[in-house]
Amino acid sequence: MGMQVKVTPGDVVAVTFFVGAVFWVLTLMQEIPLDTLATPTPVSIVEMGAAVSVFVACVIVLQPAKEIIERSGSSISRLLRLRVELPRPVRVAALVLFVGGTFAFAFWSIADVLGGYNGYGYSFSTYPILQVIHNSTIGLVPIIGSRDKGTQASFYFTLAILGLVTFRLNRGIWTALKDTVTLYAAPCLVAFELALWNYAPEDMTWHVTDYLWMGGTNDGGYRALDVGGAFLVSNWLVLCVALLIVASRIPWMSLPSRVIWRRYGTEP
Repeated sequence: MGMQVKVTPGDVVAVTFFVGAVFWVLTLMQEIPLDTLATPTPVSIVEMGAAVSVFVACVIVLQPAKEIIERSGSSISRLLRLRVELPRPVRVAALVLFVGGTFAFAFWSIADVLGGYNGYGYSFSTYPILQVIHNSTIGLVPIIGSRDKGTQASFYFTLAILGLVTFRLNRGIWTALKDTVTLYAAPCLVAFELALWNYAPEDMTWHVTDYLWMGGTNDGGYRALDVGGAFLVSNWLVLCVALLIVASRIPWMSLPSRVIWRRYGTEP
């Protein structure tokens, strides 16, 4: 039927990570029963259902959408395929930005997870090395160093993403964006959320960071102040969406669309 699928090294990495993540999820479901506070709220369940529905719809229309883009020859499609050869100093700076941003994001993620329900103060006091690292590196950064921890983590994560995209622009704009999102950003979020599920499962229903408290209470980072309401951007939602983004990189994901649209005579 001519249904050949091209598999790249990045696809293999994505499939391997996705399988491992699903295994991790199944293990956590068995080892850490979710109590009332940890169980996804009705709002989160609806949101995750909507995310899965959108993902399935995208899988179904993947083949015709791809054909339209390839045949159109539009300026947008040409722009996405464009390879940008940046000067070596710029690429080196982008790589430094990526490494530094990843380090800072990983630091705050680890501190958050190890703090569990007790917060960053607990992780710093229990693991003094974290305090030493903070005081000698991240804590010295002006302006951003005085922001709340969630804002800092998001800022550094954004810098890392921008750095990686810039560094890989020589592969093509679309390739740089796709690889960065599916092989770096989404897997990082999945790893963080699964670690949080393991250490503090009740926080999965909480807002993913302080400035995304919509739907719940603007508690300033202290859950004791919450008086009800389901957060719209919960850790459950982020885990679900991030897993779907990684799954989108599975090479065989295009086969259902190709089979469906060939059956209806839309594929040449």
